[in-house]
Amino acid sequence: MKKRPLVRTLLALSLSLLLCLAMMGPALAAGNAKCKVLVGFRGVPDANLVRGFGGRVTHAYRVAPAVAAEVPIACLSALAANPKISHVELDQRVHTLQQTLPWGVDRIDAELVHPYNKGTGVKVAIIDTGIDYTHPDLNDNYKGGIDYVSDDLDPKDDNGHGTHCAGIVAAEDNTEGVVGVAPEASLYAVKVLDRFGSGWLSDVIAGIDWSVGNDMDVASMSLGTSTYSASLKTACDNAYNAGLVLVAAAGNSGDGNPATAEYSYPAAYDSVIAVGATDSTDVAPSWSNSGPYLELAAPGVSIYSTLPTYRVTLTRTYGYNYGTLSGTSMACPHVTGTAALVIASDPTLTNVDVRSRLQTTADDLGPAGWDSVYGYGLVDADEAAPGEDVTPPTISSLTPADGSVVNTGTPTISAIVTDTSGIDEASIAMAVDGTAVAHTYDSLTGEVSYVPTTALAEGLHAVTLAVADTEGNSTSTSWSFTVDTTPPAQVTSVAVTTVSSSQLNVAWTANTELDLSHYNVYRSTTPGGPYGLVASPTTNSYSDTGLAASTTYYYTVAAVDVAGNEGTPSAEAWGTTSEAPANLMHVASIDMGLVSRFRGWYYYATATVTVVDASDVPVGGATAYGHWENATTDSDSGITDVSGQVTLRSDSLWKPPSGTTFTFVVDNIVLTGWTYDPTANVETSDSITIP
Repeated sequence: MKKRPLVRTLLALSLSLLLCLAMMGPALAAGNAKCKVLVGFRGVPDANLVRGFGGRVTHAYRVAPAVAAEVPIACLSALAANPKISHVELDQRVHTLQQTLPWGVDRIDAELVHPYNKGTGVKVAIIDTGIDYTHPDLNDNYKGGIDYVSDDLDPKDDNGHGTHCAGIVAAEDNTEGVVGVAPEASLYAVKVLDRFGSGWLSDVIAGIDWSVGNDMDVASMSLGTSTYSASLKTACDNAYNAGLVLVAAAGNSGDGNPATAEYSYPAAYDSVIAVGATDSTDVAPSWSNSGPYLELAAPGVSIYSTLPTYRVTLTRTYGYNYGTLSGTSMACPHVTGTAALVIASDPTLTNVDVRSRLQTTADDLGPAGWDSVYGYGLVDADEAAPGEDVTPPTISSLTPADGSVVNTGTPTISAIVTDTSGIDEASIAMAVDGTAVAHTYDSLTGEVSYVPTTALAEGLHAVTLAVADTEGNSTSTSWSFTVDTTPPAQVTSVAVTTVSSSQLNVAWTANTELDLSHYNVYRSTTPGGPYGLVASPTTNSYSDTGLAASTTYYYTVAAVDVAGNEGTPSAEAWGTTSEAPANLMHVASIDMGLVSRFRGWYYYATATVTVVDASDVPVGGATAYGHWENATTDSDSGITDVSGQVTLRSDSLWKPPSGTTFTFVVDNIVLTGWTYDPTANVETSDSITIP
């Protein structure tokens, strides 16, 4: 009976040796071939024993009775047979678990917790590729760490995966970029994966060991291997027994069949919270692992988060500063951040309590109860990390606006009330001029409204509104508006002056009302109307351009006050444009175009100017002069063809951003024997914008 463990160890070791031999190649010939191994002890680890077999110990752990070492292949069997040794297993590579297909904090309702809990001070270890601790969305939360890849204290991310996961956990609530699940948690970078997103199991165990030794509260592991490791299991179990919350990505090797199981370690160990992925419709993608170890689900498809501000492996594809990634690697930190919120909500909770809270508050997905795809369901930060709501409701969208003037005595008086805990409808009280009114409340939109049944008198009116939420937090606000239903006096002394064949000037005596807003100018070609509104100037004059030659136009003008009351229109006045002079030309149109070259690297705009005479006949041979504004500032000119058109081109720009606008302005049209009449222009400038 006592020989069986040794037989199993030697059998596993022989398989490991085959791999090791294949990796060593010519080094065997030199007789000094070594393998990286994990050596488990039955009692206290004895590094000298390993050295006695020609081995070099690289890590001695506190979370497991084991060491990592490099040992001569020739000594492995003898080392495994030693009675102090429980097992010897080949060290192996572990990898990041994010997919390369290009959503999350609001889906798990973390933002509802932030008004009273941002995970402040909870220590989170990101066991990954490191963190870009210079990132403006992470730098204030970064508190230190360690690099087991380079064996130093500078765990700067040279891959990008760890930075992306760190942002999901604790990107700062600083009005820029993104916000994490626990935006004031303390981030610690434990770098165990290299710039290719790969690393040694021994370093992962060292990272767990460091996390326990440095009093981390939560360890986030968006990494894994499909190979079971006794040493890794022992490390996770002992770390969990020491009080650490362990969260790991379930893996991205799923086949879409809930009946089959795909294993990834450390997620599959009992001491670790295994997290599967969901998309924005709460459905697990086919690649998310399923199995009996699945504990929770979290957003993992197209998740936008931080990326290094400098060039690394991932930024070459996904861009600098921020980017979108998918995988259970992205789901894992959603649960990590939620665990931090739970701990911050009640620091007396043990890691077992935190884990139980996450399970019992999860939103059930899939078949009722636990299942192998979603575990206990989608993590719910708002339910898992409840806190005392001391935030009163918000009152917004006051109507009529505070200080405004309205031209009716029966305006709709309303406001929007909102609160994360819900509004106590019975608490809502509205009063107008100190008298309570019978308001209505729409629970879907949050609108509280009242329409006076008897018209309010002219003058100032005050409104007060008080409301409380379901937690008893209350607030109130007040605002005022003025009712003005008296229109301005009638405009007098309207006069029309002929300026040219295409322009008439209209002027009148200014009104004296203090609340005057503007005038409405109406025009017709028929005495007595019908009139159409052509302008709303704020001064007592208007220049009407673009008119037809030798044509009589009729005008009336009305004054409008700030409440929108329009006075009686003035008496009709009229004027006739002069006869069009011979050889008169103007701009009929400007047609803008946008041209890109070299795969969109260069952009320039074109402006096609059409010149016509007073009868709209094209004018050829005219030189059009103009200049460009906004995107470029160059000047251009060109001669119209027989169709009266000339196309002018702006300077080129290198990779201009979306929203860049090119504007062309006509300065002059010149042709011997002709007169340019800019007042007749249909267009003098036009613009086009890069989408």
